[in-house]
Amino acid sequence: MIRALKFIWAVYFLLWFVIIFLLFYPFFLWFLSNPKRYRSAHRLRLIWGRLLMLLCGLFPKTIYEEPLDRNKTYIFTPNHFSYLDILSVNVQMPFYFNFMAKSELAKIPLFKIFFRTIDIPVERKSVKGAKAAFEEANKRLNDGVSLLNFPEGGIREHVPTMGSFKMGAFKLAIENGIDIVPITLADNWKRMTGGGLSEGGSPGKMRMVVHRPISTKNLKPGDERQLAEQVYRIIENKFNELNNL
Repeated sequence: MIRALKFIWAVYFLLWFVIIFLLFYPFFLWFLSNPKRYRSAHRLRLIWGRLLMLLCGLFPKTIYEEPLDRNKTYIFTPNHFSYLDILSVNVQMPFYFNFMAKSELAKIPLFKIFFRTIDIPVERKSVKGAKAAFEEANKRLNDGVSLLNFPEGGIREHVPTMGSFKMGAFKLAIENGIDIVPITLADNWKRMTGGGLSEGGSPGKMRMVVHRPISTKNLKPGDERQLAEQVYRIIENKFNELNNL
């Protein structure tokens, strides 16, 4: 019975996801047709996400270890256990940022409009593609645009155990002297495990902890693994604390 209800909720969520997105789609097209309007497109994503959460009984709560400077450029690095994570960070992070994520997302009909414009797709299986993404990310950071990257590279098996971190975001942070901001997404895996319909989903709370920034100014190339391990520990410890693991 419970599994059937979870499946029904997941279908309900997906229907509203598509309906609201299609209603917003003409506006996304217009905003994303000009880079000068990308910030407005990002704000529209936030509005779309808030409306979706409201209709589906999802209750976001953001906890800051300390206030972030809105005038600074950051690289945000959340854990990634559910496709709801993308929705979550869009709604719960009141900052303008661009996603840097696997190129497979650019092939999803409703998402490709973003990964062909405002966001950066990463071709992980192509050295040339990965290099191009890295160069574009450097350009965005130099322009003062924050990035958000899921360092696990995708949703792994054995949720809620984190997968190993890829080094790209940490290399970018060190090379550009940009602060890394770890983010713990504590509940999304309970709302929709892995993001698929097979196991369904459920309404409820979605807590996000934005940890204090980690400065990279005293780090040098080669220190990215040490930095990644530090971020991993911070997220893992807070996740276990909030889930009583």
